[in-house]
Amino acid sequence: MKYSNKLLIILTKECNRNCAFCIDRPNRKYYTDYKPFIDLETVRDILKFAKKNDIKTIALNGGEPTLHPKVVEIAKMVKEEGFFTKIFTNYDFPEVVKQLDGIIDIIRISYYGPMQLPNQKDFKSKITLKLMLTKENFPTLQSLIDFVNKHKNNFYDIKIHTLMQNNDYSINAQVDYLDSLSKQYPLKRNEKGDYYHDFMGLQIEREDLPNIDYDIEQRLYKAHMDGTISHYFEEDYYEIGGLDQDLPYTKILRAHRNTKYRENVKQAYENGCLDLENFDKYLPQKKQDKKVYSLVKKKNVQKKEK
Repeated sequence: MKYSNKLLIILTKECNRNCAFCIDRPNRKYYTDYKPFIDLETVRDILKFAKKNDIKTIALNGGEPTLHPKVVEIAKMVKEEGFFTKIFTNYDFPEVVKQLDGIIDIIRISYYGPMQLPNQKDFKSKITLKLMLTKENFPTLQSLIDFVNKHKNNFYDIKIHTLMQNNDYSINAQVDYLDSLSKQYPLKRNEKGDYYHDFMGLQIEREDLPNIDYDIEQRLYKAHMDGTISHYFEEDYYEIGGLDQDLPYTKILRAHRNTKYRENVKQAYENGCLDLENFDKYLPQKKQDKKVYSLVKKKNVQKKEK
């Protein structure tokens, strides 16, 4: 089994937000007994592992990594060891992010709604913006176009992502114009097998569409606060080698991070009836529009009365 030369370090599971679509939500039931922040000695051990395994890029993540009281010290440790360094942040603590400027190579800011945004001209580090496509943030395609036109020159790069279908909120908060989007911006696949649209010189990454052809880029190392190493796109309790990556069952299980989906897949597999061709059917059903639902309910009541 090969892995990429990238490693993500979880600095903390603490976060000042509680985003309904967070991919970490299914794991939170396992965090009943954990320390709030990774300690420096564990970081040093992880960096030794990274050196030994020819890691080139290290990303600092959480939770919200800028909540870690020693995040600047950790960033300096990582950079001094010669790693290309990234951090993923919600930018709710801009004063901390500014302290990281010039230490971190790439600062990626996640845009979850109206917020004060930085400008690349004020930073030495490269600033990238990640947009999450939700009905609340970008209800129409035009609203997305207007936002990109307004901000595209203020960042080193803008990345646009659909919601990963990891929970019921993500499924129902997905924007409604994705199907029509393909008519103007045809769906493509990159070398990793992921789906995307070329859009205004950028890419809209379709994280709602499964890619079961995992390759080296998706077999990232993920370092946890206790120093253990696992697959990046697995649940935290799956350690390296814990699943046979070539089994169809494993690929389908990993296609979506929705908890109910995984329960349904596991049950079908155990019952010997796993559908290898139509595995999206194991996702929870998208909720009906309230108006439609009320009409159906009214008709059912009328039938009973008759």
